[in-house]
Amino acid sequence: MDQFLANTVQIRGDGNVIQIEVFGYERPDADDEHDANWLRAECSVTVAEFSAVLSLSLVTHDFARFTDQLEQAVKLLKGTATFSTAEEGLAVEIKFTTAGHAEVFGSVRSQTSFVPDQSILSFSFETDQSFLAQTVRELKAIIGRFPVRIR
Repeated sequence: MDQFLANTVQIRGDGNVIQIEVFGYERPDADDEHDANWLRAECSVTVAEFSAVLSLSLVTHDFARFTDQLEQAVKLLKGTATFSTAEEGLAVEIKFTTAGHAEVFGSVRSQTSFVPDQSILSFSFETDQSFLAQTVRELKAIIGRFPVRIR
């Protein structure tokens, strides 16, 4: 399997894309379970004429929870899957509507500004089960490569 593909997940639809690339564990030698599960990542969002790219610290548990929720929603063609992060750098909610279609809502927040009015890009777009089935496969590859570590 191509290393790039195993480290990247995309949520696509109508020419829009959210892409998360995971580079590795932030603290590969950590003994504490909490510290051992942080990942270094980059997120890019391109929606209509807007785009953003930011570095993020994400947690393996976030990917595992999102994968379970999205896999179930894709299987049933109903429900909601939510990806949220402890540091609020990325938030995504996918809601199935009708006939295999879904709406994606989300935001990315600058991680370099600590003032109350941080730069935020909010977005929404439509997608469908075929795009989301591929997203589930990519999420499973990330979880396989960067599993939740229990110390």
